[in-house]
Parts: sequence; structure tokens; C-alpha cells
Amino acid sequence: MIKKEFISEIPITLFNLLQKDLSSDEILHLLNQGSVWTLNRRIKDPDSIIESNTTVYIYQPEFPITEYSLQINNIQYEDDDLLIVYKDAGVNSVPTPMSDLDNILHGINKYYISQGINHKANPIHRLDCPTKGLIIFGKNKQSELKMHQLFKDRKIKKLYIAVTNNISLNSYCSIINDPIEWKGKVQDAITHISLIKTISNLSYFRVYPLTGRIHQIRKHMAKHVSPIIGDALYGKGYTRNDEMELACFYYKFKHPITNKTLEIQYLEEKFRCDSK
Repeated sequence: MIKKEFISEIPITLFNLLQKDLSSDEILHLLNQGSVWTLNRRIKDPDSIIESNTTVYIYQPEFPITEYSLQINNIQYEDDDLLIVYKDAGVNSVPTPMSDLDNILHGINKYYISQGINHKANPIHRLDCPTKGLIIFGKNKQSELKMHQLFKDRKIKKLYIAVTNNISLNSYCSIINDPIEWKGKVQDAITHISLIKTISNLSYFRVYPLTGRIHQIRKHMAKHVSPIIGDALYGKGYTRNDEMELACFYYKFKHPITNKTLEIQYLEEKFRCDSK
């Protein structure tokens, strides 16, 4: 990501301020994809007045931005209150400073509009950009709030598959209780990790995070077991172009409205095994 700053000396339109360094096409493209910020908010109107001594930031991605559209075959469960979809690796869960178009939340809201659903989706939980798997969305405020509470109360069983290089063990089962520090704050982090099988040079693990900290699974796997294949942040020899072999594949919880037990599972063919 390339970050640029523009400071207005006098009141000026956003377009004229940016035109000092960018072409008209570049400006409109960056505005459309949501890469321009001022006063801690995203701004898209080129005619917006920027007051004097105001800084405008451009978060320019290193790679082209592709607008995300939800594909019907990515929908794994849907009723009047919930939508559960499969997120591919490399797709953001929510908007980033670089764009508000290339994320699954944007695609969900476009889908809601197309279906006449009068609700703007908000993230109930997230998956890291390189992590693939199931994400839950509410289709109304009531279900959304109740799902938030279920996650907060840890009443949702959420399982992952993680693949590493062969660890040369016949069995492995451990509860990792190792706090994680994030932005200066230390939080408890507990992960249940068990070996499912080893085939050739690959080991498959079932991972059950009992807490939901940022990068919890990736950190615990790298520190206590073995780095996940393709994890460029916590492994060695990988780049952001490598696909990370971590998938959120299973949920079990009480439906927030009907109170019936829901079990939802989806795995790519390469991950399928006796994983629950």
C-alpha cells in the first residue's frame, strides 16, 4: 500500500486539490474505489470542499482492486434471519482503507438490495483476508444483535482445518492456553488443536478456538505446532501470493430466532476428511 498526503492551503474542492499530483482519471478511479480519506472518514465526492490546513490521505493499493460480487454457489445457508456464505481466500471480510468495494460485506449488501431485503449488513465476526471459510450475516437487526451476543457468550462452536508440512507425529491433541498481545494489549487465548491425519508430506489438524483473538490460530499453530502452509506472516518462505491452507468449515449454534440447533459445514474437496 502506498500512502500519499495532500494538505490544503486554502478552501478548495477535493478534485482540485488532488489534481496537483494526479490525473482526472486517477482521481475518479481512487474516489470510486474508496481510497481517499479526510478527517477519519472515507470521501467520494470530488466536489467536496476541503477546508484550509486539512490533510487528505490516499491509500493506494499496490494491486488492482476488484469489486466483490456474491456468487450464489457461495451461499451455504439462508433463511429469513440468517445468511451464511463461503469466503474465498484473498477476499477481505470488511472494507479496508484502500477500498470499500473488494470485500464480502460489500457483496452481501449488494445481494440484500437485489433481493429486496431492507437491512444494511454489519460484520458479526470476521476471517483474515488469507483465511477461507464460512461467515455468518444477519438479515435483520434482531438476528444480528442476537448473533453478536452468541459470539460474545462463546455459545457458537466454530471449527477450522489447518494444514502444515508433515510434523512426523502419529497423534497430537493439545489445548493451547497462551495469551496473545495485539497493539500493546495482552488477551487470553485458548485453542484446542488435534491431528486428524497425515497424508504424504501434509498434516491436517482440526482447530477449535475457544476464544476469538486476532490471528489466534495462526500464532498458536506457528508457535506450538508448525506454521500453516502459505502463512506469509507467521511462516517462512511464503509470500502474499501463496494460498494459506486454513479454512473455517463448521458452525454449531442455537438459531437466534427459532432457537433450533443449526449445524453448517462446508469444505473444499482437498480438505475433506473426518474433521468433526
